[in-house]
Amino acid sequence: MKLNFTSKNQFVLSICTLFVISIFNSSVCAQTVVQKYGRLQVNGSHVTAENGDKISLAGMSLFWSNAGDGGDFYNSQTVNHLADDWKNPIIRAALGVKETWDGGTGYIDNTVAQKAKIRTVIDAAIAKGVYVIIDWHTHAAEVYKDEAVAFFTEMAELYGSYDNVIYEIYNEPINQSWNDVKNYATDVIAGIRSKDSDNLIIVGSPTWSQDVDKAAANPITGDPNLAYTLHFYANTHKQFLRDRALAAMNDGIALFVTEWGTTDASGNGGYNPQESEIWLNFMIENHISYVNWTVAHKNEDSCVVSPGLGVQGLINGNLTTSGIFIRNHLIARAEALSIDDFTINNVKLSLDQNPVKDVLSVNSTIVIDDLTIYDMSGRSVFYKSVNQDHPQVNINNLHSGNYILKVGANNTSTTTKFIKL
Repeated sequence: MKLNFTSKNQFVLSICTLFVISIFNSSVCAQTVVQKYGRLQVNGSHVTAENGDKISLAGMSLFWSNAGDGGDFYNSQTVNHLADDWKNPIIRAALGVKETWDGGTGYIDNTVAQKAKIRTVIDAAIAKGVYVIIDWHTHAAEVYKDEAVAFFTEMAELYGSYDNVIYEIYNEPINQSWNDVKNYATDVIAGIRSKDSDNLIIVGSPTWSQDVDKAAANPITGDPNLAYTLHFYANTHKQFLRDRALAAMNDGIALFVTEWGTTDASGNGGYNPQESEIWLNFMIENHISYVNWTVAHKNEDSCVVSPGLGVQGLINGNLTTSGIFIRNHLIARAEALSIDDFTINNVKLSLDQNPVKDVLSVNSTIVIDDLTIYDMSGRSVFYKSVNQDHPQVNINNLHSGNYILKVGANNTSTTTKFIKL
């Protein structure tokens, strides 16, 4: 290949471009997210990859399937765009069960149409290699327990062999007691397990799925792959709920944030990126996966698509302020959770934390000679000779952003991506 340059700056830019391409070119044939992490498992107080590695996946939730301003996003085009453009590894299909406002469009009154919507999203997610949460989206699930048992038993029979599938059997109880929720959940879990013995199941808790402490005090027993949902909205639920979440995890239950927003709990008003960042850092540091509310074009601040613009608004990038914030975060997280191999001479390496605040720490069973950090233009911004099998270096002086780490050992090297907070 012959390269022609008209200036020194063009030459330098081209070299940097080639450097970045060479680092990322392996992603062309990379595994899908689900191939990498496998069937998600509960290990102690965490939902982990199948091999037990702690993870924190960041994804998106669709709006109520029975709502006109969100239900039209239930198609493969939405799933594919979010996976390709937003680098979204997990999508939540919020099956609207029955609401006073839905005009008979919910699952109870319009079963065939709603089931078709949900199955379209599930099939698209499986084809794309991302996870999908099948969510029984109601505040009164126990009223429709028989229908829930039948629905989830059918979904388990159809999709239980796919590692992609996660069952969320109660979105948000409100005034129900934990015993009410637990009794309902026990029957639905039995239906799922009659067809699917091991895919992850997630259960809500009272007070809009915030009373995880009540679930931790009296957990559902007998199922080793069961987690509990935590819901929050950043401008309403702050440190008190993070404290409650940590206490519940310390008591031994695993959490999965299946719904969170950047706004007030109403979903409209109070956009708070600062508090959202505090929550995001909390979930990343504590290895909690989280799914943002919501992919819709309703005139509410928590929706990511500009009002009234539909799927084409999503495709064309007509996003709300919250939508821009969330898309940028998901793309950054995808780079941090690169599924490319991070190995030297078939020895797997890993980072203790990613994103990283101050100290970058590399786990290895072989001695590492040196560490080099590059910014995304390919410019070296850090180098240190370490000669250790678990080197730790202070990167506090680096600006927040995305970086490439090159690890050298035994006259060879490997690279990975990380985020500096």
